[in-house]
Amino acid sequence: MSVLRYAALSMAAVLAACSWQGPSLAGYPGLQQQVISYYNGRAMERSASCPTPEMQAVTSARVVEDTPQHVVMDIRYSWVDWSQAADVGGANVTTCNDWGERTFTFARTGTGTLGVVSMTGEQKRG
Repeated sequence: MSVLRYAALSMAAVLAACSWQGPSLAGYPGLQQQVISYYNGRAMERSASCPTPEMQAVTSARVVEDTPQHVVMDIRYSWVDWSQAADVGGANVTTCNDWGERTFTFARTGTGTLGVVSMTGEQKRG
């Protein structure tokens, strides 16, 4: 393969990666990663006995409000808090794992894209 052709293919791959917005939620591209990141940085579960949960999967998303200013979604997910894991017979085991549901609010920007601005449920003070 010539250097010029390789460079052109590499550039096309980079541009495609930059334009990819990630998995969608309820038909809105790129929101799944935003939701996971927002949750992982702020959420607590079980009255703070699981203080650092990580969202493992979004299992459903339902739009409950859609206006020109914002979108509100009920999102169901699975989570686990590995900080509460114990070594049992050579395996990490935690009772801090479950399913949850929270309501997320996304604000619309001037360009029409959405960004997470809040979620319901227990959260770290920040």
